[in-house]
Amino acid sequence: MKFPKTLLSLVLAGAVFVGLPAQAFQAPADQKAAPAAAKGTKWQGHVTRIDAEHSMIDLHGGPSPTVAAVTVAYDSSTEWTKQGKPGKQDEVKAGAFVIIVGTVDSKGVMHATRIDLRAAR
Repeated sequence: MKFPKTLLSLVLAGAVFVGLPAQAFQAPADQKAAPAAAKGTKWQGHVTRIDAEHSMIDLHGGPSPTVAAVTVAYDSSTEWTKQGKPGKQDEVKAGAFVIIVGTVDSKGVMHATRIDLRAAR
């Protein structure tokens, strides 16, 4: 009688295991994407226009190696640097080469967390 009880226990345990959804063994998609989002997206290029009224910068560049026209939004929380050291927003002028780190929304506009002014290339 001991053998049938053991066999019955194994069959029931297997049925419970098979009955669990596969999602229970996988991390949710938002947790997998979190490290990439925390790192941010990096764009670089030359400033073509600065619209201070709307806090927008038009950039000839974008995700490396493209050279498309892209739009970057900034706000009061954006960190401004010059070659990796603290800088000022008014140092960035049309024609300047910048590296921008931020997140891109569904409309293709990057929301900058940091804008770094670099030497002209």
